[in-house]
Amino acid sequence: MSQARRVIPLSSLMMGLETHGVVSWCIIYTCGVFWPLKEAGFRKSKKSGLSLLTFSQPISCSMNKLVRYICFYLAGVLLLLPFWIFGTFGSGVTVEQIIFHLRSGIEAVEAIDRTLRISFAQHVLLMPLLFPLTAAILSITVSRLARGRSAIVEKLLGISCLLLLLAGSATFIYKLHIPQYIASRFGNDIFSGLYVDPSKQRFKPPAKKKNLVLIYVESLETDLAGIRPGNVNAISAIEELPGIKVKDFLPAPGTGWSIAGIFSSQSGVPLKPFYYNLKAEGNFMGNFAQQGLCPNLVCVSDILSRNGYTQYFLTGPDLRFADMDKFFSSHHYNFAIGRDEWLKRGVDKELFTTWGDGIQDDTLFDEAYKIISSERARKRPFVVSLITVDTHFPDGFPSPRCNSDEAHSSFAGAFRYTTRQLAAMVGKLIADGALEDTEIIIMGDHLFMASDEQIRDNFSSDRRVYFKMITAGNRKPNRETMTHFDIAPTILDLLGMRKNPDEHFGLGISLFSKIPPEQYAHHLKQVMSDDILSPSIVYDRFWKSSRQAGR
Repeated sequence: MSQARRVIPLSSLMMGLETHGVVSWCIIYTCGVFWPLKEAGFRKSKKSGLSLLTFSQPISCSMNKLVRYICFYLAGVLLLLPFWIFGTFGSGVTVEQIIFHLRSGIEAVEAIDRTLRISFAQHVLLMPLLFPLTAAILSITVSRLARGRSAIVEKLLGISCLLLLLAGSATFIYKLHIPQYIASRFGNDIFSGLYVDPSKQRFKPPAKKKNLVLIYVESLETDLAGIRPGNVNAISAIEELPGIKVKDFLPAPGTGWSIAGIFSSQSGVPLKPFYYNLKAEGNFMGNFAQQGLCPNLVCVSDILSRNGYTQYFLTGPDLRFADMDKFFSSHHYNFAIGRDEWLKRGVDKELFTTWGDGIQDDTLFDEAYKIISSERARKRPFVVSLITVDTHFPDGFPSPRCNSDEAHSSFAGAFRYTTRQLAAMVGKLIADGALEDTEIIIMGDHLFMASDEQIRDNFSSDRRVYFKMITAGNRKPNRETMTHFDIAPTILDLLGMRKNPDEHFGLGISLFSKIPPEQYAHHLKQVMSDDILSPSIVYDRFWKSSRQAGR
């Protein structure tokens, strides 16, 4: 999630550095900045033997060299930042995702795992200082050993600086697919023509309302049942559970990180950063979701709330990360429980050992089982949604309670343990007779955020997100292909809230719809297009004011 590790807002800078990081920064900063400044025109005064700094060269010359060293540093940042992003969050990171997290505000930064903040500071802020430091060493060495050639060296350094800055810019633009993103901002608004507003539809619950347990497993995809080499099945525990699995769960644009996967599966639309109030705010780094994440958008939770459902969202880390708290608070969840809330509920502090100092997945499942059992005993309809974190790229966060093989098998071991614990929880619910009144869905929030090397060595070229429904009657879907957008209407149909499964919901079409295959294929082609993320008048309305959910 993406969280789960997520792209860090640049505004975080040095937040979370521990003592050794601060010391390292001071040493490198002294060498990499003050030394170049000295070389650029500052010299010790000989008056009275004092170490006063005076200008020995014209100010313009000093400033030119200072600008050059700043450019060397910026070039280093531009060169190293994309590699840090993809090395930390996988090769599937998009500009939309980066902008979303940049605009999440400082409160979201505080929710990030401190080791991630340290990694960002060291690799993106500190290491680039080696570029101006190297240039300064070369300039000083030549000026002292070969004074007659120092002018030539200075010119070469100036040219090198320009070339390096251009190379850094080109690398940043290419790696992050900036041209494609810019092109998407001028694409056709196909979203407005495809969106079907649920607020204009009528929803009526059955006489006996069924409950829902919706389990998002971090980075769960079908290829994990046959990881290369050796065709290792890292998710055999949930594969052995009863239920119906949908074969082709395609990752549509705007759904590829944790909060985006949650958002799109409950609303039927992709998650896009908010743009229209940038000018009014005058602050790009301000949190655009202060009034909630798309408060004017009708989600499944809004509809279920109006029909008497008590709704929970459970996660291990801080709820503020990626504005998860904003989404659930603005869409009628009664309880959103993360790290701070678990502490208040009395969960043992020794169990907070995963990403962001949250609880591990095994503890999350234990707590979820207690809540589900308690709600079932109250005989009132409920939804419990939860998302795991221990299986995040690159190697997972193994629980201290997993076995030695799982602890030392990289991401495959993390998946084996998490899915084993998940299957145990679901097995207990089935044994308790939960399927008599409860629908269970197990799904991935998105594909595993693998590196290019991991994809080449472990995964196929045709990857799919995981999706399984566990119901008393094993109700079968009418097709084998879906996107995140189709989950919202599918949930409503599972719960018996709609009379017509063929009716669209947002961009989604229920798995129980009898839409002809060729018609769905045409619809699928449209929602899988990058144009679905182009600016949209209809999408902008989701942010502007709140309104009642559909009836």
